[in-house]
Amino acid sequence: PLGYTSSKEYAELEWPIDILITVVWVAYAVVFFGTLVKRKVKHIYVGNWFFGGFILTVAMLHVVNNLELPVTFTKSYSLYAGATDAMVQWWYGHNAVGFFLTAGFLGMMYYFVPKQAERPVYSYRLSIVHFWALIA
Repeated sequence: PLGYTSSKEYAELEWPIDILITVVWVAYAVVFFGTLVKRKVKHIYVGNWFFGGFILTVAMLHVVNNLELPVTFTKSYSLYAGATDAMVQWWYGHNAVGFFLTAGFLGMMYYFVPKQAERPVYSYRLSIVHFWALIA
């Protein structure tokens, strides 16, 4: 905002906004996992596995990539230096895109398609293998 950036591609925001994003993401995680804990049915849709993985992975990516040393309210420096900073940045860049798009979309499809077709997932076991193949 207004030209204040941390000069990281896909993670330009300065530390106060990074903290706000983290707070919002933690609130989202509390609501999501709290709903799963309070459920009355034993069965969990496979889509929830993908959303849970999506929430935890994006949180970890955001926190690790945005570790910064604040200098002022509008300026901070990465805790990583040189090639390490570049490697962490592109670990974030690659996986953030992968999990923002892939895991979220797959979670929606594992819920939406069977619901619209009014038929269960063909193989619950195979869908769990699919989840762990994506995560691993």
